Amino acid sequence: MTSSVTHKESSRSVPGTKKLWKSLFVAAASSLMAPTLAVAGLCDGLIDHKKEVSVPLVAKPPFRKYYREPAFGTKVMRITDSREHGVFKPVYSTVQAWNIDESFMVLYRSIKGDQGHYLLDGRTYEIKKKLNLYPSDLEDIFWSHSDPNILYYSSKSARQQGKLFKYNVATDGKSLVKDFKSVCRGSMAVVGQDVQMQSLNDDLFGFRCLNTRSSEKRYTAFTYRISTGEVSQLKMGPGTDWNNWSAPMAGPSGERVYLQGRVLTPDLQKVVHKLDMGKIGEHSNIGRTYNGQDAVFSVTFNKSPRGCNGDKDKGIGHLVEFNMETGKCRTIVGESHGYPYSTSATHVSAQAYNNPGWVAMSSVGYPKQMKFLENEKPADVFFSEIYLINTDPDNKVVCRVAHHRSKGKLADNGDYPAYFGEPHVTISPSGTRLLFGSDWYDSGAVDTYVVELPAYKQ
Repeated sequence: MTSSVTHKESSRSVPGTKKLWKSLFVAAASSLMAPTLAVAGLCDGLIDHKKEVSVPLVAKPPFRKYYREPAFGTKVMRITDSREHGVFKPVYSTVQAWNIDESFMVLYRSIKGDQGHYLLDGRTYEIKKKLNLYPSDLEDIFWSHSDPNILYYSSKSARQQGKLFKYNVATDGKSLVKDFKSVCRGSMAVVGQDVQMQSLNDDLFGFRCLNTRSSEKRYTAFTYRISTGEVSQLKMGPGTDWNNWSAPMAGPSGERVYLQGRVLTPDLQKVVHKLDMGKIGEHSNIGRTYNGQDAVFSVTFNKSPRGCNGDKDKGIGHLVEFNMETGKCRTIVGESHGYPYSTSATHVSAQAYNNPGWVAMSSVGYPKQMKFLENEKPADVFFSEIYLINTDPDNKVVCRVAHHRSKGKLADNGDYPAYFGEPHVTISPSGTRLLFGSDWYDSGAVDTYVVELPAYKQ
């Protein structure tokens, strides 16, 4: 079924309205079949050059109608219809929006009087219902990697804080997985600023809790393994080597965790690697390399202290791989490869776990670059772009997929936190589709768009 909520377009004038349908191909949306998983050539037929291209002026596309992205020729659809000052978008680049077989997806909606997570059909993009869950943070929801109906979340509800639940999206049924009261003492189990998914076997999770009894606001980091019931703890904050702001995050294999630039054993007792990161806390996502190893994929703006294994870019780039198994650093997209210095507000999505090694990225740009949204002059590479990368060193390709036309944090016309306008691109498990949010030239509302790559099979 579709949403019963009525919507309206922003009344603000959008650049390029007169030019819109002369440059776009439009087709009615149709019901979609399941995608083919593990597609190898995701960039086949897409633009992979490094030329500066203009951002064509395009009015906000109609709801749930296909259009052809004029600069790159890809097939795109606006799949939500936000009210003015509303937000309807993926929760974050690092959190998978689709379930394991891509039959469902979850988006977050925020407008006065109506906030929450919504279940959509993962193929037709129709709204199914609002989900009855109240997670510790809007980003702290995690699809199961094996059961297409199951989400995991830690509760924010006053009576259920510190508890991890399974939520069945088909029945709305909830079941308790673990009560962390011995660790959290009634406070929330949260992931923190560096939100990542659980291990691929849905066994290893990482959280942190605030010790409300401490005057220093000390957090305890901990991991939980479902199969054994083991909870491993690590003190954080003053007097320790660990800041309060993030939790230990499981590698896809479940054999190691990442925390603040270091790789630890799952029991948090041993540091295995100190990764060669110039700055801890850049936008990154934990995923799998092309050959199935655990890795942190990150945008970086600072040189690696040890030189990133002799890399020409010294660990600076739009995409740098920090291998959690070997401890090695490798710049995948950097200035030595013919690309510009890292673009502001760049996010990484490495959640194509049925197609490891493929990484999607979105970049907004610096304030001085915003002129390119309206003057149609050749813009810097990756400005306002969605792009896709095969990280296999023997088959590396960077294809440029779409312009998102969002001002993100530089927007000022929406009655919502401007942060919500950042695209936060999210790659599907098969890698054949990309979701992104956009305020569309600071239109006053944020909507979700989906790019269906040529490899996606209807």
